[in-house]
Amino acid sequence: SDNDRLDRKLAALGVPEIRYKADLELHDRSQAFSSELLKLALGGIAVVGFLLANLPKGQLEQGLKDIPVRALFSASVVAFALSVAASLLQRFFASGAMFHHLQVIKLLILGDAAPESEVERNMNFREGKFLRAQSLLECAAWLLIIAALLLSIAFMRMMFLA
Repeated sequence: SDNDRLDRKLAALGVPEIRYKADLELHDRSQAFSSELLKLALGGIAVVGFLLANLPKGQLEQGLKDIPVRALFSASVVAFALSVAASLLQRFFASGAMFHHLQVIKLLILGDAAPESEVERNMNFREGKFLRAQSLLECAAWLLIIAALLLSIAFMRMMFLA
């Protein structure tokens, strides 16, 4: 079929590095930032566990009797977990966007041999996935900030309980 022939042409087509190098570097930086957010969010969950495991028993029991402290600790873990999920989803959508970006470059190199509808379809996929990836990166960062604030407030409240 025409799609199979086009797929074979695209697979065999070499793309000069100059056509995608800057885009790939930007993609890699975005993925590195997402990776750091992921590590921090996972570390935040570990910090909650560490705090709860290493507080003096009396202080822990007193703190966990306080409903706001329990709610703050729980909310911080949920926010950290949501930040992890957003970071992972961001990586998924960013990789998909880069695939479609390279497809567009290849289709444009083919010129008239590539159907305009295929170029347009890949451009739409690319744009949608780039926008989702950007939104998810922002979401992961904000959730991490919120989780850290909630954890800080919970810890401070526990320190001042009588």
